[in-house]
Amino acid sequence: MKAPLDLDQLQTFISIADTGSFTRAAEEVHRTQSAVSMQMRRLEERIGK
Repeated sequence: MKAPLDLDQLQTFISIADTGSFTRAAEEVHRTQSAVSMQMRRLEERIGK
């Protein structure tokens, strides 16, 4: 059985959608741009591309 979705990843995804930018989303969620990219890579792996 797959693990439930990570709420931090979903919040980051929403921030990216709202801002249109990984960099601005990173500022909103108080993470580096590379951490945001890694979160999205893991979310893609979790739900499929």
